Amino acid sequence: LTADMMRDAILGINASSPKMLLEIWQEYNDELQQLVGKEYSKATYQKYITSYKRMQSFLESHYHKTDIPVKNIDPHFISRFNLYLKTEMGCNYNTAIKFLQRFKKITNIAIQNGWLNSNPFNGFSLSSKEVERPYLTEQELNRLVNCQTKLDRINRVKDFFVFSCFTGLAYIDLKKLTKSEVEVNDGRYWIRKNRQKTGGRSNIPLLEIPMNIINKYSVFEALEENDPVLPIPSNQKMNAYLKELADICNITKELTFHIARHTFATTVTMMNGVPMESVSKMLGHKTIKSTQIYARIVDQKVGEDMNILSRKLETRFSTAV
Repeated sequence: LTADMMRDAILGINASSPKMLLEIWQEYNDELQQLVGKEYSKATYQKYITSYKRMQSFLESHYHKTDIPVKNIDPHFISRFNLYLKTEMGCNYNTAIKFLQRFKKITNIAIQNGWLNSNPFNGFSLSSKEVERPYLTEQELNRLVNCQTKLDRINRVKDFFVFSCFTGLAYIDLKKLTKSEVEVNDGRYWIRKNRQKTGGRSNIPLLEIPMNIINKYSVFEALEENDPVLPIPSNQKMNAYLKELADICNITKELTFHIARHTFATTVTMMNGVPMESVSKMLGHKTIKSTQIYARIVDQKVGEDMNILSRKLETRFSTAV
């Protein structure tokens, strides 16, 4: 029995049937599902479903309940859920933060509707930590582009990976790329596509290498509007074959398909002087902030190049100090 419960009973506020946490969450998920493809992506909806299930399993294992009144949520409850995500669920810091951000969305709904009196997340920092974004250097990318093996499956995966390196498309966006999303403008082919993950619009002029890859695997003009442009295998097979490809090309980095997107942003575009605003539009970022992480990588490369230059100049010029 708590003071809040006593007050609610006296005032007749939700005394018989308090609003429950997972009940609110399920209602939000149902609304979200109806807006998929209109205001939200399917990926966003799936993330809230997963977050709901994490909370469900937390309540069952730590509280032995199927649901709890939302007004019982307090900072201690949030801390326990955060610990549960990091220990029992094995989430890293940023993944746990994403779950907590979705949880906070539900508590905000409860506050707005008067089901929760105060914000239990006050004092909690839900900022993600910056993570290293691996990418291929120009030398490594060159080895990939020119790599040829006797294994057709490896050659195919290499071509599709290189295509992403020169377009910045994520795996799911490349797999779902159709002819209708490749347009001709002033004699140049462009990919104009909404990203599956965020819904952001990507506008990408096709360079010669990715255009050659399209022509290698299809007669583009003969495709129907909804036909896939490239025969992309499953993500599981792609990543498995990429490991073999890395060994063949003597690349020590662990190749995953997302490295191709990072390579496009850094090695292919920014390091060749393409402005950040243009890179942001091609990547389909909704804000320039998402693109700035790649600018910091490029700044680091500039610093390394200047260190090399400094050592060269030391042997050629004497300092007059």
